[in-house]
Amino acid sequence: MLIDCGQYGSDKIYFLMTQLIIPRPIAWVLSDNGNSTYNLAPFSFFNAVTSNPPILMLSVGWKDEDNRKDSWANISERGHFVVHIPSVDQIQDVNNSSTVLPHGVSEIDKFQIPLENIGGWSLPKVKSSKIAFLCEKYAIHEIGGDAQGLILGKISHMWIDEALVSRDKERIVIDPLKVDPLLRLGGNHYSRLGEILTVKRPDKP
Repeated sequence: MLIDCGQYGSDKIYFLMTQLIIPRPIAWVLSDNGNSTYNLAPFSFFNAVTSNPPILMLSVGWKDEDNRKDSWANISERGHFVVHIPSVDQIQDVNNSSTVLPHGVSEIDKFQIPLENIGGWSLPKVKSSKIAFLCEKYAIHEIGGDAQGLILGKISHMWIDEALVSRDKERIVIDPLKVDPLLRLGGNHYSRLGEILTVKRPDKP
């Protein structure tokens, strides 16, 4: 089956892409609403970009014809944000936080999601999250016919639950099974890690 993307509208292409590019990690993004509340929303068009400097990316769309999604607006205006890697046991909170609410109405308050402060950082994190990237806006580019916001965030600090950590000489090693990351598929579907396959990289010539 060969699909000519030019013959399909963006909604149908989106539906296909989200079913074919799988599984996807989820960025559960906390940002500052600017009214003493916080926005929390999941995005699965998300990944790492570079380690020098450490930068991640997420692609964020529009809430409606006139307004960018709150995460985009908040990051653009205030700069700091927190990207969590949600675990499977957070699936209901992650799904609830995808609800479209009026700007300034907090998903955290509506769904009673506990937070905790991080010393030396201006924003809190979701208390139950095992991994959080503390980010500063690096750049935002509007791309595509529907003008998605490609948000690049510079990772200032990484918060990691000590229970995930072991050491191999000077390297910090994270146990992926203990992370138990929630993974995104298409439609209403999610997944989790299955069997982990270990393959040694080829030796350098």
